[in-house]
Amino acid sequence: MGGITESQLEAISAIERACSVLSLLGCLFTIVTFCSSQSFHKPINRLVFYASFGNMLTNIGTLMSRSYLANITSFGCQFQAFLIQLFMPADAFWTLAMAINVYLTFYFKFDAARLRRMEIPYLIACYGIPLVPAFVFLFIKNGEGTRVYGNATLWCWISYDWDILRIVAFYAPVWVVIFITFFIYIRAGRTIYEKRKQLRDFHSSDPDPLSVNGDAISTVKTTEITVTTEMAGDKEIQLASMNRRDVNVNVGPSARSPNGAYSVHISADSYSSPQSNDEVSLPMQGTTLQQTPTIQNIPRRPANMARRRNHELNNAAWSYTKCSILFFTAILITWIPSSANRVYSLIHSKDTSVPLEFMSAFVLPLQGFWNAVIYAVTSWSACVEFFDTLRFGRKPDVPEFVVGRRGGDKGLSVHQRRRSQFRSPAGSSRTFASDSTTELAKARADSADGSQHC
Repeated sequence: MGGITESQLEAISAIERACSVLSLLGCLFTIVTFCSSQSFHKPINRLVFYASFGNMLTNIGTLMSRSYLANITSFGCQFQAFLIQLFMPADAFWTLAMAINVYLTFYFKFDAARLRRMEIPYLIACYGIPLVPAFVFLFIKNGEGTRVYGNATLWCWISYDWDILRIVAFYAPVWVVIFITFFIYIRAGRTIYEKRKQLRDFHSSDPDPLSVNGDAISTVKTTEITVTTEMAGDKEIQLASMNRRDVNVNVGPSARSPNGAYSVHISADSYSSPQSNDEVSLPMQGTTLQQTPTIQNIPRRPANMARRRNHELNNAAWSYTKCSILFFTAILITWIPSSANRVYSLIHSKDTSVPLEFMSAFVLPLQGFWNAVIYAVTSWSACVEFFDTLRFGRKPDVPEFVVGRRGGDKGLSVHQRRRSQFRSPAGSSRTFASDSTTELAKARADSADGSQHC
């Protein structure tokens, strides 16, 4: 065993089992949350979900640790080696599948539906390809009758007598996959860098794509409200402000209608508020108010739209960078120590390095744990919503932007309705839509789009 003492072997077994338990908990968290909430159903999370089943089966093998090394021909030892050979490298293949998704999204404009159709080929490649050698090794023996699966110090796996197979059938495919993944992320990262460099050179005077003759435009809704009252007299009437600073009411003799009543014209401007065409009762007897919406286009400052576009693209770039850094880190932590350990044993004729054995026992069982960490970090808002649901037994109040035919307040959340409600002295109530409703909805949609690469 190359100088490894019995107490060190017991410590290795304890490390393997402790890390396997952490990984199993991470896999259960991924599977439960993914099945419980649609908020987690991003393309990259779907792949982590599929990989979690392989991680769990790997951890079943690593939880066995060194228990079956006493009889390497037993079913327990052969089954443990089969699980490790089949499912442990599959995690690297799923990482490549995630990188391919990023590549297809960046350069071929794949949407979520097209990425979902790629999942069946991914399942076949990630679990089907490793199945072939893992199953064949169960039946191979050398001239002396020694099986491929046997004592590998940490657990039952490819024995030292078949050291070359460890490189050819396990570590070589894994590192080929890792290099391909690196290439994809570097290519996409270069694209991100070039786009950000272009943004730094972007001038606010450049024409915006959504513009007319180089001037950016925005939609403004002007509501003309006509109030008819039967009050007599030639004096000018000033109605209540109705909590709207932009409402002006002028009534004069020229507004007198043929039947002696006065027509009062009120102009109320609001930005992007939900459209409505309602009659509202005012606290004046015999007075009715009718809204007639009209849409106008006024120039918006190009600099503001440029800053907003810059912010959106930077968010998307950071979202991609965060995912790639986390997966790079998980790959390196998992495979560098274990690969170095196997190369060391191959070069030094079945000798072992005690530090590398301990490092391998620590990092290899933790693949499911790292995947769960990445899954949680890239879906943090969904995790917060999930735990709020568990804590309060319901989802927290969030804005639901649904514009109805009547009543502008249907586009607001419960709290926004309460803040914007106007009640007249006569007891009648009217809820006015917030001017920023559509802007807020659009901002949230833009923010959500920023994380689609993950």
